[in-house]
Amino acid sequence: MPSLPLIEPNTALFLDFDGTLADLAPRPDLVQVEPELVGTLRALHLHLGGAVALVSGRPIAELDHFLQPLQLPCAGVHGAELRDAGGQRLRQPDPGVPLLLPPLEALVGAHPGLQLERKSVAVAVHYRAVPHLEGMVRNFAAELAGGVPGIEVLHGKMVVELKPAGIDKGGAINAFMRSPPFARRTPLFAGDDITDEAGFAVVRRLGGVGLLVGARPSAATASVTGPAALRCWLHRSAKALEVMAAAQGTQVSGATSTTTS
Repeated sequence: MPSLPLIEPNTALFLDFDGTLADLAPRPDLVQVEPELVGTLRALHLHLGGAVALVSGRPIAELDHFLQPLQLPCAGVHGAELRDAGGQRLRQPDPGVPLLLPPLEALVGAHPGLQLERKSVAVAVHYRAVPHLEGMVRNFAAELAGGVPGIEVLHGKMVVELKPAGIDKGGAINAFMRSPPFARRTPLFAGDDITDEAGFAVVRRLGGVGLLVGARPSAATASVTGPAALRCWLHRSAKALEVMAAAQGTQVSGATSTTTS
C-alpha cells in the first residue's frame, strides 16, 4: 500500500477503538488508553472543525469512560447507537437480545475461558483465551441467531457477536457524512478488524481513505503496522494541523493590519 500522508484540514476522521486507537487486551475491560491519546484526539477535533468520530463495536458509554473527559461524536455497537456532533443520541430498538442471553450464559458457563460481553442492543462471546473453541462458538451463534428474527452474526478477531441485522460501521459513517461537520469533507476511516470492512468500503465509495491498522487482506487503501504507529501518525497530524492553523492566523492578522493601517 502507498505511504500515508498526514491528515488534511478537509478530512472527516472516523476511528475504530479496540486494536486501532488502543492495543487489544485479553479482555475488553482490561484495555489501556495511552495518556497522550485524549489530548491528540481533542486537538484533531479542534483543527478538523469537529469532524472526528469514533466508530466502534463498543457501546458509547464505554468509549466515553475510556476517553474521559472527552466526548466525541460516536457510533457504538457497530452503529446501533449514534451520538451526533450536537450530542443528540439515537439507538436502534432491541431486536430480541434478552432472548439470547440464557443460552449464551449456559455456553460460557460450560466452557471456562469464554467471555460473555453484554452490550446495549447486542451480545458478544470472546474466545481469545480458548481459540480451539472457535468452530463450536461460531456454529452455536449461527444456530441461535437463526431462531431470533432481526438478529445476525458478526465475526471479529476472536469474537462472535449477535447484533441487530442490517447495522454496520459503513452505515454509521454514511449517516455522519450526511450532516455537518462531516458533510462535504473527505472521509478517512481507520480500523483493524474484519468488522471494519464495511466502513472501508463506504469511505472508498465516497472518495476517501480506508486505513488498515495491521496486516491482512482488506478493502483498505492504506495501512500502518499497528495501534502505536497509528497513534504516532495521529499525533504528528495534530501537530501539523496546529502549525498550519497558527500560520493561517498569522497571515490573516498581518493582512488585516496592512488593510487598516
